[in-house]
Amino acid sequence: SKTFRTVDIDIIGTTARHLTMFEMLGNFSFGDYFKREAVRFALELSRDGFGFKANDVWITVFAGDDELGVGPDEEAIDAWLEVGIPRERIVECPRSENFWQMGLTGPCGPCSELYLDRGIEFGKPDDLPGGENERFLEYWNLVFMQYDLSDAGVLTPLPARNIDTGLGLNRMAAVLQDKPSVFET
Repeated sequence: SKTFRTVDIDIIGTTARHLTMFEMLGNFSFGDYFKREAVRFALELSRDGFGFKANDVWITVFAGDDELGVGPDEEAIDAWLEVGIPRERIVECPRSENFWQMGLTGPCGPCSELYLDRGIEFGKPDDLPGGENERFLEYWNLVFMQYDLSDAGVLTPLPARNIDTGLGLNRMAAVLQDKPSVFET
């Protein structure tokens, strides 16, 4: 689907990866499968479909949040470990980066994002996914919708957990065309 974003408007043109309008590809599952399957599908397509080297794929996961009363997303961490991602390439990020919610209340949940390490020529040795750098390019977000957030800020498990994934076509085109910027595809 075509997506128009205004939250990034101030940084459009200052990075090689942000656009106001972009194509979002993805899939949904409403109770059919959850984290382990979504993780396996995403890594399989990344390696076998897109041809990414195993060592170039990095992951971010939800680090937990005291205000929400939840800890790190251990289920997602375990799922990534099960498919062979080493723990040192799984980076825990705060709620602002790895927890999806549409509004102040309603369905929400932790995210796992897939990043491609484009190499030291795009950044510094100490850069990490989830940071403001060009070295690690987020190309896919796996949203694990598992909670309902109430007006009081209380999380309640959803009766049917679901998956909402989004892969940026523009970013993927830049990577597969070996272009340093989404503006050059």
